[in-house]
Parts: sequence; structure tokens; C-alpha cells
Amino acid sequence: MFYIDFYAIERFGKTKLGTLLHYAKQGQNKFLMQLMMDLIKTKIEILIKECKTDCIAFVPPTIKREVQIMKFIEEKLNSPLPKIKIQKITGLIPIPQKSLSKLQERINNANHSFSVQSEVSYKKLLLIDDAVGSGTTMNEIAGKIKFLNPNIMVTGLAIVGSFKGFDVITDV
Repeated sequence: MFYIDFYAIERFGKTKLGTLLHYAKQGQNKFLMQLMMDLIKTKIEILIKECKTDCIAFVPPTIKREVQIMKFIEEKLNSPLPKIKIQKITGLIPIPQKSLSKLQERINNANHSFSVQSEVSYKKLLLIDDAVGSGTTMNEIAGKIKFLNPNIMVTGLAIVGSFKGFDVITDV
């Protein structure tokens, strides 16, 4: 699991990238999303090259918004790599991970919220999410991918993550 930056640092508050991601996502602001992409695109491309990634996947959003930040990242990254499609399984009321404070609740929610919709015949996958708190969403998706192909190596990348390690980020 890699982070491009931390979401926030205890004494100093949100990082520049954490602030940008927060306002871009919550405001569905394409201008701010583009500023964020200007900061992260090259870093993602370097990681893809260094990890010898041969496929890519993006964690789908939980909450419906007119402008989805993960879709924006996927489009602007414009990677030529094959994509493994991850589907968000929606119930009557989608439950965002950030609304759950207990780790086991997050694990159960993530396990029942995503399915892999593509053949997984690749060797090295880069799984990208906008923010990682507890890590359960990435872990559950990676587990589903590895179930389909036990030999695939899954590398997780979060645009921002928790400074404390795998902790709960509640306001992204």
C-alpha cells in the first residue's frame, strides 16, 4: 500500500493534497480535481513503471455524485493498461465506509459492497483509491481479485492516507 500523501498530520492539519482532494470531491469541482491531477499524475505513472504493473483498477464510489472523483482520476490518468472492472453493489441504502467507526463493520460493509467484473489473468495490478483510512475497502477488493487469480500481485495506491497508519478518516 502506497500513499501519495497523508490526508492530515495531527499537529499541522490537512495536507495540501488532502485539502485539495477533500474540496474537489465534496464540491464535485472539476477545476480542483484537475489541480489535484497535476500533482499526482506523474507520481502514479512512475509507480506503474517501477512496479511493472500490467493492469489497473479503480475503487468505485459509494455515494452517487454528478461528478465522481475516481472517474475523473481514471479519465485524466488515461492509462493504456487493461482495466479490471470493480462494481459497487448497491443495496437500498449505500453505506459509506467513512460512516462506520468499527473496523469489523468496515470489513463487513466492504466485503458485501464490491464485486470484480473482469477476468483477472494479469500478474501485477495497481488498485487506486482516493483516500484510505482503515484499509478495509482495498483489502477486501484485493482479496476478491486474489480469489480469482491467487498469483496476481496487488499493489494499492491511495491519493491520500492516514498519517497514523490504518486509521479511520471520517470527513473525506
